[in-house]
Amino acid sequence: MQNAKIEDLVINGSGSVGGGTFNKVVINGSGSIVHDLECANLECNGAGKITGNVHAENTTIKGSSTITGNLLSERVQIHGHATVKGYIHFQQLEVKGASTVGESAKGEQLTIEGSIDIGEDCECESFQAEGAFQIQGLLNADTISVTLHGKSYAKEIGGETITVKKRNTRSLFDKLINTFNKTLQSEVIEGDHIHLEYTKAKVVRGNFITLGPGCEIDLVEYKQEFNADKNAVIKEKKKID
Repeated sequence: MQNAKIEDLVINGSGSVGGGTFNKVVINGSGSIVHDLECANLECNGAGKITGNVHAENTTIKGSSTITGNLLSERVQIHGHATVKGYIHFQQLEVKGASTVGESAKGEQLTIEGSIDIGEDCECESFQAEGAFQIQGLLNADTISVTLHGKSYAKEIGGETITVKKRNTRSLFDKLINTFNKTLQSEVIEGDHIHLEYTKAKVVRGNFITLGPGCEIDLVEYKQEFNADKNAVIKEKKKID
């Protein structure tokens, strides 16, 4: 993409334009873009809507925006509310507000300081969450670090190092979601090094497993080492080869 030869697109108010290829795209107000969009930088401020797929190097969403197709972007920052009805592919995704992804999310680094809802699988190298998430499929990452602020769910979780802890100090975000329990629920959690707190799961399987307070696990299968807090509830445990 030769940015010097491509024009910028700025929509102020409630205008609607067609898609295409641009350098910088800025949507202020309730502007909309109809058709696929390709650009170097996309910035949505307000209630923008893009009907189609988006391919951008950098994407910043500060208001409440909807993309009806897929989002492919190297760097994505969501500081408001974003809905991507298709899938999202990224190198870095930072969610400091709320985000909904209709299909899968795949990339390198995902950081959550708010909430995210993913309709299918989530695959990345690093998954760091200090908030709440709902993942209807598999959460798969090399490193998974979760500090619970609300009720979170992933159907299955897999990774090399998996750490789930509950934050003890109360913050403004805690007060906003105080009607929810700070727990993680999953059917199967499998990894190499696993440390869990306030987690409910049917099966936890790994080499080194530590279960802290608030855990309720039906079956634990471990190869090397297993430790459990006195308040953890474990129905069955097995050492496997």
